[in-house]
Amino acid sequence: MVFLGLNSTELSAQQEIEEIVVSATKRDESLQDVNIAVNAFTNQDLDQLGWEDITSVANQSPNVDIKYAWGNSMPIYTIRGVGMNSFQASDTASVGLFIDEVFQTSIVSMGAQLYDMERVEVLKGPQSALFGRNTNGGAINYFSRKPTMESEGFVKLDTGKYEKRKIEGAYGGQIGENLAARISFVSNQQNEGWVLNRTTGNKQGEVDISSVRMQLLWEKDDTSVLFKVASSEDRSQPVYFQHIGTNKPGGGYCDAYLQGRLDPNTCFDVLGYSDTDNDWYAGDYSNVAGTPINEDATLENDHKLATLTITKGFDGFDLKSISSYTEYDRVQPKESDGNPALFLDFLFNTQMDAWSQEFRLVSNNDSSFSWIAGIQFSKDDVAEIPPRIGFTSDWVGFNFWLSYTQERENNAIYAQGKWELSDKTSFELGGRYLNDKMSMDASVGIAFGYPAPAPAAVLASCPNAFVDPCGLDENAFTWKAALNHTPNEDTLWYFSLATGYKPGGINGGLNTNPQLYKPFKEEEVESIEIGYKATLLDGRATLNAALFDYNYVGLQAATARETGDGLVLNFLTNLADADVSGFEADFKYQATDNLQWQLGVGKLNTSNNDPGANFDGPLGNSPRVLPNAPELNYNIALDYYKPLASGGSMNVFVDYVYEGEHFKEVVNIPMLEITNKLLNARVTWNLSDDKTSISFWAKNLNDDVYIMDTLGASGATGWGVFVTGMPRTYGFSLDYRF
Repeated sequence: MVFLGLNSTELSAQQEIEEIVVSATKRDESLQDVNIAVNAFTNQDLDQLGWEDITSVANQSPNVDIKYAWGNSMPIYTIRGVGMNSFQASDTASVGLFIDEVFQTSIVSMGAQLYDMERVEVLKGPQSALFGRNTNGGAINYFSRKPTMESEGFVKLDTGKYEKRKIEGAYGGQIGENLAARISFVSNQQNEGWVLNRTTGNKQGEVDISSVRMQLLWEKDDTSVLFKVASSEDRSQPVYFQHIGTNKPGGGYCDAYLQGRLDPNTCFDVLGYSDTDNDWYAGDYSNVAGTPINEDATLENDHKLATLTITKGFDGFDLKSISSYTEYDRVQPKESDGNPALFLDFLFNTQMDAWSQEFRLVSNNDSSFSWIAGIQFSKDDVAEIPPRIGFTSDWVGFNFWLSYTQERENNAIYAQGKWELSDKTSFELGGRYLNDKMSMDASVGIAFGYPAPAPAAVLASCPNAFVDPCGLDENAFTWKAALNHTPNEDTLWYFSLATGYKPGGINGGLNTNPQLYKPFKEEEVESIEIGYKATLLDGRATLNAALFDYNYVGLQAATARETGDGLVLNFLTNLADADVSGFEADFKYQATDNLQWQLGVGKLNTSNNDPGANFDGPLGNSPRVLPNAPELNYNIALDYYKPLASGGSMNVFVDYVYEGEHFKEVVNIPMLEITNKLLNARVTWNLSDDKTSISFWAKNLNDDVYIMDTLGASGATGWGVFVTGMPRTYGFSLDYRF
C-alpha cells in the first residue's frame, strides 16, 4: 500500500503492486511464491492502518479472529475456526505466536505490542512441520525492525479522544566496525476512561503501557550475530464488561432469554441485579475497599525477554541458532460480573518463565533440491502464585482460592525438502517429531477475607486418587506434503495435505472436584487445501485464493461428561471431532497511479460434532458451530494518493471490516449471536521535506457497538456479559523521520 505519483499514461514497474518478502517457509521468499495462504503487513501498512493493538491484525485477514480473554489481557487467536477459548495461563493456544522467530509458550505473553515493526505475517492452516506444536490453526509471526549500518530513526506523536497521548520512536545505525545498534520505544497513555462506573460516578478504562527494545547487530563476511533485549509493562485499568441477566424473578430463564433476545427489564442474575440503562458503556461496578476489586486497581503485567540469533553461512547451507529467555508476571484484578456485589470477580496472578533453543540448517545453493532441517528444545514454568482469588462472598458467603505450578518441556526434530520435478512443477515433503511432557501440582479451596495466603478448606488438589501422576507425556509426528505448479512466472497453483498437533494438558481452573483434573489429550487437525496465487494486469493486481477442508480431532473444550460413578461434571476435555471447510480470497488492485484498493473475503462452514448435550445450549436450539468463526467476513481498504503542486502529497486511507453472525463461545447461546462492523479512516499530509507527515485519523467512525467477546449466559447464575470495544475515537498524529 505504498504509492508513487506517476503520469497516468506511463506503464512502469513503479506502478506495480509492491512485492512483499515473507519468511513463511523459514527462508525469505516473495509472498506470491509461497504455497501457504498468508496475509502480510509491512511497516508502511501498519502505519497506514494505525494498528497499535494486536487484535487489529484480524481486521484485514479473512477468516482470522483475535480477541482478549477477560478484556485487555491474554489474546485468543482463531484462524479458520481453529482456536481455544481459555483464560487459564496454564493452557496453550491452537494458533502459534512467534516474536522474532521465538514461540510464545503461554497465552499470557501473546499480547505483542506493534511498535517499530518490520512486518507481521499471518500463516493460515496447520504449520506443525516447520513451526511445531500449537499451530493447528496457523501461525502469526511478528518481526521487529533490525539495526542497519545506515543511521536512521523516527519519532511519532499521537493525541486523541479520551486524553490519548502516545509517543513512539526508534533510532539506530553503525556504532563500530561491523557493529550496529537500534533502540525502539513506545509509551501509550490514555488518561480518560470510556466506561462510566455509576457506583462512583467516574470513568474506567485508562491505558498506561510502555515498552522498550534494544538490539545489537554484528556482521562480518557470512556471519551475523543479533542480540535483543526487550521489556514492557502494562499498568492500565482493567476493561469493564456489560452485564446480561438471563433469569426471571424466583429462578428459571426469563421469557426474553427463551426467545433469544435481551431484556434487562425482565431478566436478572441470581442476585436479582440487572443493568437497565441501555448504555453499552456504563454499569454499576464493584468498588470494595480492602480488595483489589475497586476503581483504583490496575494491571501489573511485566514482560522481559532476551534473544540471541546467530547466522553463519557455509558452502551449501546456512546455520542459524536462536536462543531465547522470557519472563512474564501478570497481576490482573477483574471486575468481571458487571454487578456491584462481589459476585463473580477475580484476581489473577501469574508467573511465567520460558527458555528455548533452536538450531536450523537451510540450504543455500541453486540445486533442484532445497531443504531445511532443525532441532528445537524448550521448557516453560507457569504458576498461579500468589493464589488466584475468586471474590464470590456476596453470593456464596466465601471466596474461592486457587494455586498451581505447571512445568512443560517440548523437544522436536524436523526437516522439509523441495524437489523441482520440472521447470514448472515442484513437490514438497516435510515432517516433525515432537515429545511433550508436562506436570502440575494444584490445589483449589475456599477462603474467608482477603488476603488469603492459604485456604480455609481444600476442595480438590492434584495429584489425587483419580489423577496420579498429575501430568502427561506425549509423542507426535506431524507432516506436510504439497504439489506446486507454475504455468508461468506470474501464477502459482498448489495442493497441500498437512497435519497439526497441539499437546494435551490439565485444567488449571476452579476445579471443585478432584476428577476435574483428569488430563485432556492432544488435539489434531488434518487439512486439505487448494490454493491459487496470481499477479495480473502487468503487475498492477494480485489475486490469492484458497479452498480448504479440515478434520478437527480432539478439539479441547469444556463439556459435561459422566465420571463413571454417577457424577456429571463439566470437564475441559477432548471433543469427539469437528468439521471445518471454507474459502478465502485477497485481491489488490492498482486501479490508477494514485488509487489502490484491496478486498478480502472469507467464508466458513463449521460443525461441532460432539454428542455432548450442552452444545445444544440450555434450550436445545443451538446451531453447534465453532466459536469465533463468522460464516461470512470481509474487509475493504482504499488508498488514494495525490501529489500537491506546492510540494509534498496527500494520502487518504479508509478501511472497513465486516464480521457476519457468529458466536464467541463453544456453547452457542442464541441471544449472544453477534455481528460486527468497523469503519476506520486516516488522512495524511506528507510535507515536501520527505521527512514529516501530519495525520488526522478516526477509528470506529460509524460508532457501532463492537462486541469483542461474550461470557456466561448459560448457567444457574443467571449471569453473562458482553465485552465491548471502544466507541468512536479520533485524533491527530505527527511523524518525523530522520
